[in-house]
Amino acid sequence: MNILHYVILVFISIHSSLALSSQFSPSNFLSLWHSKHLYKFGDDIDLLVNTVSSSQSNIPYAYYKVPFVCPPSSSVKPVHLSLAEILNGDNLMQSDYQLVFGNDSPCLRLCDRIMAKRNIIKSIDLIKQNYIVDWVIDGLPASTTFISDNLTERKKYYVPGFPMGFVKGDDAYVNNHVLMVIRYHKEKDNQYSIVGFEVYPKSVNDFTCPGASKNFEHTKLDASNDFQLIHFTYSVYWKEEPEIDYNNRMKLFIDPSLIDSNGKLLSKPSNNNKAIHWVSLINSLVLATFVSLVAAFIILINFRSSIQSASQSSFAQISQNSFTKPRFLPLLSLLTGSGVQLVFTLLASGILSSLFLRKSFANDSKILALTIFILIIGGFFAGFSSIQLLKLFSTRGEQLSIWKTSLISSLSGSMLISLGLAIVVVVNTLIFSKDSPRSMKFSNFLQLFILYIFFQLPISLIGGLISRKFNLFTNLLSSSLDSAPYTYASNKVSVAKTPLYLRFPFSMLIIGLFPCGIVFIESRFVYMTLLSERATTYLLGFLVLSAILLSIVMIEIGIISTYIRLLKNTSQYNWQWWTFLNCSISIWLYLESTSLYQLLKKLKTEGSTSPFLFIAYSSILNTIVALTCGTLALWSATIFIYSIVLISTKKKD
Repeated sequence: MNILHYVILVFISIHSSLALSSQFSPSNFLSLWHSKHLYKFGDDIDLLVNTVSSSQSNIPYAYYKVPFVCPPSSSVKPVHLSLAEILNGDNLMQSDYQLVFGNDSPCLRLCDRIMAKRNIIKSIDLIKQNYIVDWVIDGLPASTTFISDNLTERKKYYVPGFPMGFVKGDDAYVNNHVLMVIRYHKEKDNQYSIVGFEVYPKSVNDFTCPGASKNFEHTKLDASNDFQLIHFTYSVYWKEEPEIDYNNRMKLFIDPSLIDSNGKLLSKPSNNNKAIHWVSLINSLVLATFVSLVAAFIILINFRSSIQSASQSSFAQISQNSFTKPRFLPLLSLLTGSGVQLVFTLLASGILSSLFLRKSFANDSKILALTIFILIIGGFFAGFSSIQLLKLFSTRGEQLSIWKTSLISSLSGSMLISLGLAIVVVVNTLIFSKDSPRSMKFSNFLQLFILYIFFQLPISLIGGLISRKFNLFTNLLSSSLDSAPYTYASNKVSVAKTPLYLRFPFSMLIIGLFPCGIVFIESRFVYMTLLSERATTYLLGFLVLSAILLSIVMIEIGIISTYIRLLKNTSQYNWQWWTFLNCSISIWLYLESTSLYQLLKKLKTEGSTSPFLFIAYSSILNTIVALTCGTLALWSATIFIYSIVLISTKKKD
């Protein structure tokens, strides 16, 4: 089969994956922008209910599973979700709230619900854990409004979600009345867009709407009662907003961490919180610059001294003897292939998402959908790179068979999804009993399995088969090493006794310092975002910039650490594993320590399930970062030594 056939197969696979993805996602799996809806006065508006969640618990619940909300009528239907929304745990449903564009409704009655004793106890527990309600109108989350205390510049800010109730002393009160203020902006003649969805929840002890009055009794949940009757009402008001248009409607949202326990705005978020990210970014830039200077110095010294002196220096001779076959080379190829897939996925999805998906919180599911698609395409690069690494370090003259190529390339591009599915099965088993929307149905697992079998495996296999026909490194390396003095003569070259800082675990602790300094501050915001599920839109851009700086630092650390290792260590045998494990496990240890610190000191989790879920999810994230760092370090070190061999041989000739 020639190269043209391979290219055609790749195109067919990508085209087929796009077609299947559109079937999985009725809301357009690859849609990168939230479509702009224009309304007229009198149009019906859908209010979608989603989930309730809390920063004190990792267990969200579907809205209609909460024991003290009005049950849906027979006309209420679930909203079709994309695969990404399913994986994100969304549970969007229609509601019985009647909203007509432009029509104010001072008081509407939703339902009267009689709660049993067990539901009263459960409701009290949810309110005391500060569960937040997630509603959506036109892609906008229902939001709590805050006004800054700055008398010279009083501004309004939004935080997504609103509380289910409040606690006063030892008593819990349910918010059974909501006052909704929906703000709209005039776009064209008689056409308007929705730019704000404010919810003001109240606890009222009867079926009348309080309006602007403050003299009313609250509805206290009493666990001593066998039954309790609760009245649910709502009010709707429409306000024109001439200053905020559709494109800027997300600018009023702030970071939830800037709200204290009393519901007060801690500081001006537009400057303070972004300043923290800028300080973090500058700190990362300083660290990256320092490591870059060290790497540049090493490369300059080596190229000027070692190479120009007819390759007689220790490092030049050692580097020519460094392309030996390490132990467990297929496993190393699998891990680095998966790392290449992750690097491609994280950078590509991060850059595209930060450029095109920053205007709406409703784009969270689209970001996940885009990531899934890029992950599948990244399987091609995983298969290609794993075979290249395998050929580069294999014994000379060793032929790579078709079956071995197929096995390694297909596994390197699909191993992550396989492990991910296994972890999801375990986690799903734990949270299924909690009736959480995070627990997926069998049909959802079937969709993931179809993606794995029919798309991820073939794309990875195609990448490996193409790589088998290409020799990006091996041809030039073989011709150069033929004239080298120590070509595969021995796996061990005595240089000096191994220094303490090159031995485990000291080497891991030292190597991980600089990468940890880059990701430490941003990791705090990542954990806060994941647990509160209410992120600010500018966070993604800072994460992408930090990821790029981290990639640069890991490339340079791979060169520096390997350079010192080959000069100072007594053996070059298995240096590939030394570089990969040091640069991956080191940052994993630092990140895992940060995760445990967040769990023990910062997060208010209750029960045994929530801490387990946090540890499971954070470990997955930390492993992904570690695998990408180890892959970048190994490939950079390999290319560096490869360049030394080529240039030194040419100088000698």
